[in-house]
Amino acid sequence: MDTHIRERHETESHTNGEREPRKWPAVDNEGGMGRYKVRWGWWRPTPNQPFASSSSPTPFPQQLSSLKSDHRSSIDIASDDDDDGEEEEEEASSSQSEDEFQLKHSLSQVGTAPTTPGSPDDGESDSGISFSDSTELAVEAKPPPPPPPLLAMPYISPASGGSTRPSWTNIQPATIVQLPRPRPNNDEEFKIRTIHFRVPLEHHKPSGQHINIHAELIYDSHERDRFENWISACRASPILVFLCGGPGDQNPHDRMPELNRILIERGYVILYADYRGTGQSSKVDSAAVDAYNATGNFAGAAEHLLLFRQDNIVRDLEAVRLCLEEHLYPFQPSNGSDNGNGIKWTLMGQSYGGWVALTYLSFLPGSLAKVYLTAGLAPVMSGGPDEVYEALYRRMRGANERYYQLYPGDEGLVREVYNALLSRELAFELPDGSGRKLTAQTFLTLGRKFIGGDSGLKAVHEFVGQLHAQLVRNSVIPPSREVLTEFSKLEGFKLHSRPLYGVLHEAIYCNNGDTASEWSAMRVGKRYREYKGWLQGKYVPEGQRLFFSGEMVLPELMPEEFKYVSGLVASKGDWEPLYDLERLKENTVPVTAMAYRDDLAVDFELSKQTVEAVKGCVMVVGRPGWNHGSLRNNTGEVVQMLF
Repeated sequence: MDTHIRERHETESHTNGEREPRKWPAVDNEGGMGRYKVRWGWWRPTPNQPFASSSSPTPFPQQLSSLKSDHRSSIDIASDDDDDGEEEEEEASSSQSEDEFQLKHSLSQVGTAPTTPGSPDDGESDSGISFSDSTELAVEAKPPPPPPPLLAMPYISPASGGSTRPSWTNIQPATIVQLPRPRPNNDEEFKIRTIHFRVPLEHHKPSGQHINIHAELIYDSHERDRFENWISACRASPILVFLCGGPGDQNPHDRMPELNRILIERGYVILYADYRGTGQSSKVDSAAVDAYNATGNFAGAAEHLLLFRQDNIVRDLEAVRLCLEEHLYPFQPSNGSDNGNGIKWTLMGQSYGGWVALTYLSFLPGSLAKVYLTAGLAPVMSGGPDEVYEALYRRMRGANERYYQLYPGDEGLVREVYNALLSRELAFELPDGSGRKLTAQTFLTLGRKFIGGDSGLKAVHEFVGQLHAQLVRNSVIPPSREVLTEFSKLEGFKLHSRPLYGVLHEAIYCNNGDTASEWSAMRVGKRYREYKGWLQGKYVPEGQRLFFSGEMVLPELMPEEFKYVSGLVASKGDWEPLYDLERLKENTVPVTAMAYRDDLAVDFELSKQTVEAVKGCVMVVGRPGWNHGSLRNNTGEVVQMLF
């Protein structure tokens, strides 16, 4: 039997001659869009959280103040028998073993009759979305009394309006607002052109507000010097679009020079584009919501931020593809049935870039030639954010166990630092001017450094020793500028410069038409003893361990101007689907994905479910010790194994 998983071991011999080149099967480029029926619900209020329609917003100062840090005059004590009755959740039974993980599809099956993908182990439905030949929207009936004022859905207007959600087939080509021009390149190794495109903020409203998309095209190296200009390069070579992690990160061309060299040698032209709302594209920052907040139009701010999830990122990239197609092949008519004849992207998605790639594959497969993923197998089969965070917390618990195994003395130091920060109601503003603060809770989010492996554990250990020496042992208040600067470097969320990461981080897991995240990472973490106390802001008694959190965004981390609006986004339930599971079962585009067993940001077991759900997807398992960032740390080996 064929298998989804290809794994190379350290002992593998490569001395028996050259490996036979991999032969990709012919790709069926038919890209007809399946139609589907979606169930969706209104925004659901959370306790003590008001709602206002965007047409008549009302400020709620008392709720705004409740979102700020809650400094208590008395100290709550966390214990194993808290009064809320919650019990520690034990480790879930291990998922199917490697031997039991059987392939239902392999690359050799691309273009053959479809088979039925595997379902999640728990037997629950995949997303709550049913597909049919009908485009009619089925809306759940609401019992009386009528609901409170609702936040307008940006994709679905009231039935009386006569408009529908945007189609995936009516995307118009982007407009070039700045013709390609050379970009300064410090080492002058690559030939680079910068292009600025303009696309609609809402693609189903082409006459409405527009935003800019910044892109950089690497089409050759000066040493290679094959092409006279970017036009001849793009006509002669496949274009690979690199999709970076996120959400909310910029996508510069010079982050991984070795990757550029390898891809150019393999004959690719590389396109780097800053996603909407990031980098040098039209950016979302505090100014983007200040005008809304100043008038109390928090619902309007939420509506605006909802437009920056990966579904619209994909629409932007498709508009760019159509634009380049028009300029590179002006006399070749486009064929709507396969999304054009001139250009088909090859996608390489790292981390969140894989989420973007799988959305692209779901709705516009005819625009793609191949897809490569690294630590980017989005959990398309999960039931929502809670299932994802249950898996990630299990992995983080294992990482914390290793941390205390390596540094057993830190159990007491971590607890004492946390209690000191909590009992004195301390909040130290960082010297970088970002507005971020070192508090009892933000201190325990440093587990995000664990994603980098043992080097990350060591960095946190060294900082814990420095902070404990000043804050607890020597009562240095505030800590020195050097210690606060070190915390600034270790705290990897940096939401002051990329607020979309915090606003949309849980939304990227909401593929279900009626699932609200409702601060899932916070809720799920409280099920575990080692997290429960500090997530509730309670004093932790002697002998009780504290665990660091990882790739989890907590309300405490959000910049002040985004706290209320991010709460509204967290309560939203009627999300646009991110994946077409029926289309993925029929996929004909070759997909190869690198996954890591010890990845703390993308769960390996959920990744295997995604492999089963996407026909023709092949998983390549990274070497032992590799982690989420191995594309940067082990670039050559990762690309070799992928290709």
